[in-house]
Amino acid sequence: MRTVGDWVLAALGLMTLLVLALVLWWFGPWHATLAFGIWSILSAPLLIIGYRRTGSRWLLYLGSGLIPSGLSIALLGGDAYPWDVWYVFALHAVAAALPFPITIAWTRRLLSRSDDPQDRWVLTAITSVVSAVVFVGTISWARAEAERPAENRAHVSHFAGCYEVELGPWIPSVMLGHAAQGIVPARIRLDTTRGDGYSWEATKPLIRPGWQDGDAYWVPTDSKRVELVWHNGFNGVRLSLHRRGSELRGRAVGHTDVGGFWPESRALVRARPIACSEVPVDSVRANRTRERAQRRGE
Repeated sequence: MRTVGDWVLAALGLMTLLVLALVLWWFGPWHATLAFGIWSILSAPLLIIGYRRTGSRWLLYLGSGLIPSGLSIALLGGDAYPWDVWYVFALHAVAAALPFPITIAWTRRLLSRSDDPQDRWVLTAITSVVSAVVFVGTISWARAEAERPAENRAHVSHFAGCYEVELGPWIPSVMLGHAAQGIVPARIRLDTTRGDGYSWEATKPLIRPGWQDGDAYWVPTDSKRVELVWHNGFNGVRLSLHRRGSELRGRAVGHTDVGGFWPESRALVRARPIACSEVPVDSVRANRTRERAQRRGE
Protein backbone atom coordinates (compact mmCIF):
# COMPACT_ATOMS: atom_id res chain seq x y z
CA MET A 1 0.00 0.00 0.00
CA ARG A 2 1.37 3.38 -0.99
CA THR A 3 1.80 5.91 1.80
CA VAL A 4 2.14 9.69 1.92
CA GLY A 5 5.84 9.16 2.55
CA ASP A 6 6.15 7.22 -0.72
CA TRP A 7 4.57 10.06 -2.68
CA VAL A 8 6.79 12.64 -0.95
CA LEU A 9 9.89 10.57 -1.72
CA ALA A 10 8.86 10.21 -5.38
CA ALA A 11 8.20 13.96 -5.61
CA LEU A 12 11.66 14.67 -4.23
CA GLY A 13 13.10 12.31 -6.84
CA LEU A 14 11.36 14.19 -9.64
CA MET A 15 12.59 17.47 -8.16
CA THR A 16 16.17 16.26 -8.63
CA LEU A 17 15.43 16.11 -12.37
CA LEU A 18 14.26 19.71 -12.18
CA VAL A 19 17.54 20.65 -10.50
CA LEU A 20 19.42 18.79 -13.25
CA ALA A 21 17.48 20.70 -15.92
CA LEU A 22 18.12 24.07 -14.24
CA VAL A 23 21.87 23.41 -13.96
CA LEU A 24 22.00 22.39 -17.62
CA TRP A 25 19.99 25.46 -18.69
CA TRP A 26 22.24 27.85 -16.78
CA PHE A 27 25.68 26.33 -17.37
CA GLY A 28 25.13 24.70 -20.75
CA PRO A 29 25.85 21.23 -22.17
CA TRP A 30 29.58 21.33 -21.44
CA HIS A 31 28.79 21.18 -17.73
CA ALA A 32 26.39 18.23 -18.02
CA THR A 33 28.83 16.13 -16.02
CA LEU A 34 28.74 18.68 -13.20
CA ALA A 35 24.93 18.57 -13.32
CA PHE A 36 25.12 14.77 -13.09
CA GLY A 37 27.34 15.05 -10.02
CA ILE A 38 24.89 17.39 -8.30
CA TRP A 39 21.99 15.11 -9.23
CA SER A 40 23.85 12.09 -7.86
CA ILE A 41 24.51 13.70 -4.49
CA LEU A 42 20.85 14.71 -4.17
CA SER A 43 19.45 11.38 -5.39
CA ALA A 44 21.66 8.91 -3.51
CA PRO A 45 19.97 9.29 -0.09
CA LEU A 46 16.53 9.10 -1.74
CA LEU A 47 17.37 5.74 -3.31
CA ILE A 48 18.68 4.40 0.00
CA ILE A 49 15.46 5.49 1.73
CA GLY A 50 13.56 3.84 -1.13
CA TYR A 51 15.39 0.59 -0.35
CA ARG A 52 14.29 0.83 3.30
CA ARG A 53 10.69 1.14 2.14
CA THR A 54 10.67 -1.50 -0.58
CA GLY A 55 13.46 -3.92 0.30
CA SER A 56 14.77 -3.81 -3.29
CA ARG A 57 18.51 -4.32 -2.97
CA TRP A 58 19.28 -2.75 -6.34
CA LEU A 59 18.11 0.58 -4.90
CA LEU A 60 20.66 0.18 -2.09
CA TYR A 61 23.47 -0.73 -4.48
CA LEU A 62 22.64 2.04 -6.92
CA GLY A 63 22.17 4.66 -4.21
CA SER A 64 25.45 3.72 -2.53
CA GLY A 65 27.32 3.95 -5.82
CA LEU A 66 25.84 7.23 -7.02
CA ILE A 67 27.93 9.53 -4.85
CA PRO A 68 31.41 8.21 -5.81
CA SER A 69 30.42 7.73 -9.46
CA GLY A 70 28.75 11.15 -9.63
CA LEU A 71 31.77 12.89 -8.11
CA SER A 72 34.12 11.05 -10.47
CA ILE A 73 32.10 11.98 -13.57
CA ALA A 74 31.78 15.59 -12.42
CA LEU A 75 35.53 15.90 -11.95
CA LEU A 76 36.22 14.26 -15.32
CA GLY A 77 33.97 16.69 -17.11
CA GLY A 78 36.09 19.83 -16.76
CA ASP A 79 38.80 20.65 -19.26
CA ALA A 80 40.31 17.17 -19.23
CA TYR A 81 39.42 16.51 -22.87
CA PRO A 82 39.20 18.53 -26.10
CA TRP A 83 35.75 19.51 -27.29
CA ASP A 84 35.88 18.17 -30.82
CA VAL A 85 36.01 14.38 -30.32
CA TRP A 86 33.02 12.08 -30.31
CA TYR A 87 33.58 10.50 -26.90
CA VAL A 88 33.51 13.91 -25.18
CA PHE A 89 30.15 14.69 -26.78
CA ALA A 90 28.97 11.21 -25.73
CA LEU A 91 30.20 11.66 -22.13
CA HIS A 92 28.21 14.86 -21.65
CA ALA A 93 25.15 13.48 -23.46
CA VAL A 94 25.11 10.34 -21.26
CA ALA A 95 25.54 12.46 -18.13
CA ALA A 96 22.52 14.56 -19.14
CA ALA A 97 20.28 11.64 -20.16
CA LEU A 98 21.11 8.92 -17.61
CA PRO A 99 19.30 10.50 -14.62
CA PHE A 100 15.95 10.21 -16.42
CA PRO A 101 15.69 6.38 -16.69
CA ILE A 102 17.24 5.95 -13.23
CA THR A 103 14.76 8.32 -11.59
CA ILE A 104 11.75 6.85 -13.41
CA ALA A 105 12.87 3.31 -12.54
CA TRP A 106 13.24 3.82 -8.80
CA THR A 107 10.16 6.04 -8.39
CA ARG A 108 8.12 3.45 -10.31
CA ARG A 109 9.41 0.72 -7.99
CA LEU A 110 8.38 2.85 -5.04
CA LEU A 111 4.88 3.67 -6.27
CA SER A 112 3.78 0.97 -8.68
CA ARG A 113 1.96 -2.11 -7.50
CA SER A 114 0.79 -3.12 -10.97
CA ASP A 115 2.08 -6.28 -12.65
CA ASP A 116 0.38 -5.45 -15.95
CA PRO A 117 3.05 -5.94 -18.67
CA GLN A 118 1.34 -3.35 -20.88
CA ASP A 119 1.87 -0.67 -18.23
CA ARG A 120 5.53 -1.60 -17.96
CA TRP A 121 6.04 -1.46 -21.73
CA VAL A 122 4.34 1.94 -22.04
CA LEU A 123 6.41 3.45 -19.25
CA THR A 124 9.62 1.92 -20.64
CA ALA A 125 8.87 3.30 -24.11
CA ILE A 126 8.17 6.80 -22.78
CA THR A 127 11.33 6.78 -20.67
CA SER A 128 13.43 5.57 -23.61
CA VAL A 129 12.09 8.28 -25.90
CA VAL A 130 12.70 11.04 -23.34
CA SER A 131 16.24 9.79 -22.67
CA ALA A 132 16.99 9.62 -26.40
CA VAL A 133 15.68 13.16 -26.93
CA VAL A 134 17.85 14.48 -24.08
CA PHE A 135 20.89 12.55 -25.40
CA VAL A 136 20.58 13.83 -28.97
CA GLY A 137 19.59 17.31 -27.83
CA THR A 138 22.67 17.60 -25.61
CA ILE A 139 24.99 16.59 -28.44
CA SER A 140 23.35 19.09 -30.82
CA TRP A 141 23.49 21.83 -28.20
CA ALA A 142 27.16 21.11 -27.45
CA ARG A 143 28.09 21.15 -31.13
CA ALA A 144 26.33 24.49 -31.59
CA GLU A 145 28.21 26.01 -28.65
CA ALA A 146 31.55 24.60 -29.80
CA GLU A 147 31.25 26.43 -33.14
CA ARG A 148 31.44 30.19 -32.76
CA PRO A 149 29.11 31.93 -35.26
CA ALA A 150 30.67 33.95 -38.06
CA GLU A 151 30.05 37.65 -38.57
CA ASN A 152 27.34 38.67 -41.01
CA ARG A 153 28.38 42.15 -42.12
CA ALA A 154 24.99 42.83 -43.67
CA HIS A 155 23.51 43.25 -40.18
CA VAL A 156 26.05 45.65 -38.65
CA SER A 157 23.67 48.57 -39.06
CA HIS A 158 20.91 46.70 -37.19
CA PHE A 159 22.87 46.85 -33.93
CA ALA A 160 25.27 49.79 -34.22
CA GLY A 161 24.50 52.43 -31.61
CA CYS A 162 24.75 53.09 -27.90
CA TYR A 163 23.37 51.03 -25.02
CA GLU A 164 23.12 50.93 -21.26
CA VAL A 165 24.04 47.43 -20.09
CA GLU A 166 22.41 45.93 -17.00
CA LEU A 167 23.96 42.74 -15.65
CA GLY A 168 22.22 40.46 -13.18
CA PRO A 169 24.09 38.65 -10.39
CA TRP A 170 27.04 36.52 -11.48
CA ILE A 171 26.46 32.83 -10.71
CA PRO A 172 28.79 31.49 -9.44
CA SER A 173 30.23 34.69 -8.04
CA VAL A 174 33.81 33.31 -8.18
CA MET A 175 35.54 32.06 -11.33
CA LEU A 176 38.78 30.08 -11.38
CA GLY A 177 41.83 32.23 -12.02
CA HIS A 178 40.05 35.45 -13.00
CA ALA A 179 36.97 37.47 -12.20
CA ALA A 180 34.21 38.19 -14.71
CA GLN A 181 32.96 41.18 -12.75
CA GLY A 182 34.08 44.68 -13.71
CA ILE A 183 34.89 43.94 -17.37
CA VAL A 184 31.66 45.03 -19.08
CA PRO A 185 31.08 48.83 -18.93
CA ALA A 186 27.70 50.17 -17.85
CA ARG A 187 27.38 52.22 -21.07
CA ILE A 188 28.81 51.19 -24.42
CA ARG A 189 28.84 52.11 -28.07
CA LEU A 190 28.74 49.44 -30.76
CA ASP A 191 30.84 51.29 -33.31
CA THR A 192 31.09 50.59 -37.04
CA THR A 193 34.83 51.39 -36.99
CA ARG A 194 36.89 48.23 -37.26
CA GLY A 195 40.03 47.27 -35.40
CA ASP A 196 43.43 47.07 -37.05
CA GLY A 197 46.77 45.45 -36.38
CA TYR A 198 47.16 41.90 -35.09
CA SER A 199 44.90 42.01 -32.04
CA TRP A 200 41.80 39.91 -31.36
CA GLU A 201 39.64 42.80 -32.51
CA ALA A 202 41.44 43.19 -35.85
CA THR A 203 38.91 43.62 -38.73
CA LYS A 204 35.98 43.45 -36.27
CA PRO A 205 33.69 46.36 -35.29
CA LEU A 206 34.80 47.92 -32.02
CA ILE A 207 33.08 48.33 -28.66
CA ARG A 208 33.73 51.70 -27.08
CA PRO A 209 35.06 52.49 -24.56
CA GLY A 210 37.83 49.92 -24.92
CA TRP A 211 39.00 47.48 -22.25
CA GLN A 212 42.21 48.41 -20.47
CA ASP A 213 43.32 44.78 -20.16
CA GLY A 214 42.42 43.51 -23.63
CA ASP A 215 40.32 43.88 -26.74
CA ALA A 216 36.61 44.67 -27.09
CA TYR A 217 34.62 43.95 -30.25
CA TRP A 218 31.19 42.79 -31.41
CA VAL A 219 29.94 40.32 -34.01
CA PRO A 220 26.44 40.46 -35.56
CA THR A 221 25.42 36.94 -36.60
CA ASP A 222 21.99 37.64 -38.09
CA SER A 223 19.23 40.25 -37.92
CA LYS A 224 18.24 39.21 -34.38
CA ARG A 225 21.46 38.04 -32.69
CA VAL A 226 24.76 39.66 -31.81
CA GLU A 227 27.77 38.74 -29.67
CA LEU A 228 29.83 41.21 -27.65
CA VAL A 229 33.33 40.10 -26.66
CA TRP A 230 35.94 41.35 -24.20
CA HIS A 231 39.01 39.13 -24.49
CA ASN A 232 42.78 39.14 -24.03
CA GLY A 233 43.72 35.51 -24.63
CA PHE A 234 43.61 34.64 -20.93
CA ASN A 235 40.24 35.80 -19.68
CA GLY A 236 37.27 37.92 -20.60
CA VAL A 237 33.49 37.98 -21.04
CA ARG A 238 31.21 37.12 -23.96
CA LEU A 239 27.64 38.45 -24.23
CA SER A 240 25.26 36.47 -26.45
CA LEU A 241 22.26 38.73 -27.07
CA HIS A 242 19.08 38.63 -29.11
CA ARG A 243 16.80 41.50 -30.04
CA ARG A 244 13.56 41.87 -28.12
CA GLY A 245 11.78 44.99 -29.27
CA SER A 246 14.21 47.89 -29.01
CA GLU A 247 16.31 46.09 -26.37
CA LEU A 248 18.95 43.38 -26.48
CA ARG A 249 18.69 40.54 -23.97
CA GLY A 250 20.65 37.42 -23.31
CA ARG A 251 23.44 36.03 -21.17
CA ALA A 252 27.00 36.94 -20.22
CA VAL A 253 29.57 34.17 -19.81
CA GLY A 254 32.96 34.69 -18.23
CA HIS A 255 36.05 33.07 -19.73
CA THR A 256 39.30 32.00 -18.09
CA ASP A 257 42.36 30.02 -19.14
CA VAL A 258 42.49 28.30 -15.75
CA GLY A 259 41.04 24.84 -16.30
CA GLY A 260 38.94 22.79 -13.90
CA PHE A 261 35.49 21.40 -13.23
CA TRP A 262 34.33 24.69 -11.64
CA PRO A 263 31.98 26.44 -14.11
CA GLU A 264 32.51 29.90 -15.54
CA SER A 265 30.49 32.76 -14.07
CA ARG A 266 27.27 33.64 -15.88
CA ALA A 267 24.77 36.49 -15.64
CA LEU A 268 21.59 37.60 -17.40
CA VAL A 269 21.97 40.75 -19.52
CA ARG A 270 19.68 43.53 -20.65
CA ALA A 271 20.88 46.33 -22.94
CA ARG A 272 18.61 49.27 -23.71
CA PRO A 273 19.30 52.04 -26.28
CA ILE A 274 20.57 55.39 -24.99
CA ALA A 275 21.93 58.59 -26.45
CA CYS A 276 25.57 58.27 -27.49
CA SER A 277 26.37 61.42 -25.51
CA GLU A 278 25.95 59.33 -22.36
CA VAL A 279 28.75 56.91 -23.33
CA PRO A 280 32.18 57.72 -21.82
CA VAL A 281 35.01 58.84 -24.08
CA ASP A 282 37.15 55.96 -25.37
CA SER A 283 40.25 57.05 -23.46
CA VAL A 284 41.74 53.54 -23.52
CA ARG A 285 42.15 53.46 -27.28
CA ALA A 286 43.14 57.13 -27.39
CA ASN A 287 46.00 56.39 -24.99
CA ARG A 288 47.06 53.35 -27.02
CA THR A 289 47.10 55.41 -30.23
CA ARG A 290 49.17 58.09 -28.50
CA GLU A 291 51.63 55.52 -27.17
CA ARG A 292 52.06 53.93 -30.62
CA ALA A 293 52.67 57.35 -32.16
CA GLN A 294 55.31 58.12 -29.52
CA ARG A 295 57.07 54.80 -30.17
CA ARG A 296 57.15 55.48 -33.91
CA GLY A 297 58.66 58.90 -33.27
CA GLU A 298 61.51 57.58 -31.12
